[in-house]
Amino acid sequence: MVTDLTKGSPARVILLYSLPIILGNVFQQVYNLVDTAIVGRFVSYQALAGVGITNGMTFFVLGFVLGVTSGLGICTAQYFGAGDKAGVKRSIAASIEICVAMGIVLTLATVLLCGPLLRLIGTGPEIFGYAYDYLLLIFAGLFANVAYNLIACILRALGDSRTPLVFLIFSSVLNVGLDLLLVASLGWGVKGAAAATIASQLLSAVLCFAYSFRRFPEMKLSREDFRVGWGFIWEHLRLALPMAFQFSITAIGIVLLQAALNAFPPAWIAGFTAANKVQNIGALVSISFGVAIANYVGQNYGAGDMLRVRRGVNVTLLMTMAVCIVSSTLMVVFAEPVTSLFVADGAGAMGAGLGDAAGAAGAAGGASSAIADLFEASREYLVISAIFFPFLFVIFIYRNALQGVGRPFWPLMAGVLELLIRAVAAATLPQRFGYNGIVLIDVLAWVGAAVLLAICYYSWLRRCRAA
Repeated sequence: MVTDLTKGSPARVILLYSLPIILGNVFQQVYNLVDTAIVGRFVSYQALAGVGITNGMTFFVLGFVLGVTSGLGICTAQYFGAGDKAGVKRSIAASIEICVAMGIVLTLATVLLCGPLLRLIGTGPEIFGYAYDYLLLIFAGLFANVAYNLIACILRALGDSRTPLVFLIFSSVLNVGLDLLLVASLGWGVKGAAAATIASQLLSAVLCFAYSFRRFPEMKLSREDFRVGWGFIWEHLRLALPMAFQFSITAIGIVLLQAALNAFPPAWIAGFTAANKVQNIGALVSISFGVAIANYVGQNYGAGDMLRVRRGVNVTLLMTMAVCIVSSTLMVVFAEPVTSLFVADGAGAMGAGLGDAAGAAGAAGGASSAIADLFEASREYLVISAIFFPFLFVIFIYRNALQGVGRPFWPLMAGVLELLIRAVAAATLPQRFGYNGIVLIDVLAWVGAAVLLAICYYSWLRRCRAA
């Protein structure tokens, strides 16, 4: 169902529009958590660490894809808000052309570079194989991610946040089922986890495209719609590329963090990975509000209603802070039970080659110590992150609001600031504060980006009032 976000109470419109996105993100994060938990429980905590250290590199590429598709969706939302039906179709056609070209280039580049990148960040030999196998398959199946994000962003730009939810639920359930089959039953290890992700995303994207082309008139494109000039393409890239670079710049900072983390034992890396998955669940509502406000602002900015833009951002900030209090509390209270999902009984107690009871007992004791370290790493990460959660939550609102009004430069600069903070912090804090220094890298970046984005948003608002 296509929804006009330029009418009705801002709070009610944004909340109703956000609900399917929130549910979709819940399913996505749950299946990400299950995907990682299955690796930890049915393979080993070393495999969990191997998959975990790929997070920065996968976010570098998948974040670039998400940034491009989100920027393209904002262009489409602006045409939709302005009532330009022909412009909407041409915008969708241009978005498809851009994404096909992007998918080809990124797939070739990432498949060739995944090995050298893992060596560059100092991946340890005991987890290198797990990381390489997982990363290679994820990058080889990149087109599935591009296709799903493109169709989801197009539909949300048209005000439809329900259809992407339906297919995301389908993808999530299928992914969990394939994980259990390929990893737990057939023993494919991390390769099975990657294959399950690619297969579920690809099928979901194909079905969503097929449904949308039949259901929505805006998706019924002609050859003429695809005949767009470079000027029209650049209009889309002008918004899409800064958003993409902003995600990728943030990802570079995460890779620097990961490089610093790689100096710690695998159990601490695994604990960080588990806690990061829990944190993502805690932040998912604010991420959803960010997606909603980008399209809400895009439509209302296209309609020329600046007062409605301001009211929508203000009410979303209030809702976000209320959620932040609840999320921070739950994240700390349930840190240990959720972390336990990632660890099998006796995980890592593989005393192969020890050959006697004393050796086996030593191996079991070492495994027990490693699991204790894993839990301690997860707890410390979640407690420190929860304290600084308000800064992370407001980032999503201000960043997406600025992008929605066609001002992508300052969100990009906020990403650059995050990178600079992470680079300096990664080079200094772990040596002084140990593992807590690793955790502080992220939260200091949140503070810097949140302050800059708030200043930029209210400066833009003052200029609009003066105009």
